[in-house]
Amino acid sequence: MDFSKMTLKEKVLQTFIVTIREINKHGGPKEFFEKYPVGGMYYSYLKGSEGTVEVGTGLNPARLAECRAASKLPLFVCADGAPMRGQTVSTNAEAVGSIQTEEAAYNYGKLLGMQMNDNTVDWILMPIVDLLYSHEMPLFAVSNDPETTAKLNRAIIRGIQDQGVCATAKHFPGIGTCNINMHFGPGQNVLSYDEWMETYGYVYKEAFRENLASVMTTHMTFRAYDDEGENGYYPIATYSSRLTTDLLKGELGFEGAVVTDALIMGGMATGNLVEETVQSFKAGADFLLWPPVEAADRIVEALESGEIPMSRLDDALERINKMRTFRENALENHTYDEPNVDFVNKTSEDMIKKGICLLRNDIDMIPLNPENYKNILIVDVTDESDNGSSKLLQDELKSRGIESEIQRDIYDVPSRVCWQDDLDELQSGYDLVIFNVNTSYATTWNVPFMLIWASHLFDKKKKLIINYGSPFFAGTYFPEDPTFIEVNNGPSKTSVKAVVDRILGIGEFTGKSVLV
Repeated sequence: MDFSKMTLKEKVLQTFIVTIREINKHGGPKEFFEKYPVGGMYYSYLKGSEGTVEVGTGLNPARLAECRAASKLPLFVCADGAPMRGQTVSTNAEAVGSIQTEEAAYNYGKLLGMQMNDNTVDWILMPIVDLLYSHEMPLFAVSNDPETTAKLNRAIIRGIQDQGVCATAKHFPGIGTCNINMHFGPGQNVLSYDEWMETYGYVYKEAFRENLASVMTTHMTFRAYDDEGENGYYPIATYSSRLTTDLLKGELGFEGAVVTDALIMGGMATGNLVEETVQSFKAGADFLLWPPVEAADRIVEALESGEIPMSRLDDALERINKMRTFRENALENHTYDEPNVDFVNKTSEDMIKKGICLLRNDIDMIPLNPENYKNILIVDVTDESDNGSSKLLQDELKSRGIESEIQRDIYDVPSRVCWQDDLDELQSGYDLVIFNVNTSYATTWNVPFMLIWASHLFDKKKKLIINYGSPFFAGTYFPEDPTFIEVNNGPSKTSVKAVVDRILGIGEFTGKSVLV
């Protein structure tokens, strides 16, 4: 893109990635883009309570096309992810960590790239290259081993970018050493500099070998490198030139574009969105994710006054142009595969099946003989966002001729569940008790606490745990349970069927633990 004929404000706005909410706030696409020729948009399929798709950051393909048409300059569109038209099966990166082959990782990246191309999205904010060191880590990281993480994520990046889609490694300087969610407050990476360079630093340097398009910084401190704080507060990477410019772009030698994490999170909020945006740009961010467009005038003012050197803007535009050129060349030369929903569905299904891990089978309970299990209790210990995985399990068992009952509180009076004799009476009526576990964060398991207490009192000889959620559940809440399955994928008809198949000896458990 030729920036030379743009005004200073137009150049600054090329660093802005806005939401549909910001566009609607300023009169809708036609009026917004006339006044604010921003560089890009964020795309997602977030749904509201009334079933709408244009909520917060969400928009639909027709709305995206309308925005592209209204923009005077080519929009550069990014997304965390989006399904392909006709897609019926979905998988996630933890399955890659369980399968542990570069082929699976590459194919996962390829399907992500195909999904983006099907949605006309230029740039995906994936993969997550964080390390599974913390209970606050969600499903999408692949391992707690730096070499495994680096190897698999390099393959994912190749898969994405071979489809002509820009990839993003996140979240710099690395989530995983502190149980704080950056949506709620500022996190921290607590490693020493040497430890960091051997772990997170190593993973990033390996990723850069794939000509990685972008890196996302996040709202967390790394005091081993930047400890120039005041009154006990230290700068998060979002605001730190030491972390963004000196470490990421300097020492590690990253030559792509740096994008901030969303500039609305609790982890970076000071109450002044405009100044937060200015400081993020000043620190070295090339793309600003979800900023208020009013901040453009303040950045222009800072550039004109010398508060921010013009070289900072030049650096940002050069890195942005590199990403745009990569995407434009791919589209012009068609250096990617046509989006193929059959490939996406088949790859997802294969990954689901191959990623299921029989973490423990210490008493040889599995495979189950259906003749011996005619009546099963499913204890639902899922998060509120689970969307009915226990019912999916019940239905799948019923299709095999196995009856089951679902309970959540176990008793109408939850305070009774801690009494052993009550539980003995309850479990005596069942051949097997399945604890159905699903939530992304082991630190925020949103179930009745007495139910977790009671889980330890069930007979381990007739107890099976199926976990769709955080890999830390096995060691934190169920360290002594002899029969434990890690699904390494979210619950769906496909994943539940695959789990039941393997419980009954139909198909092998080939997955490995994502925690070394």
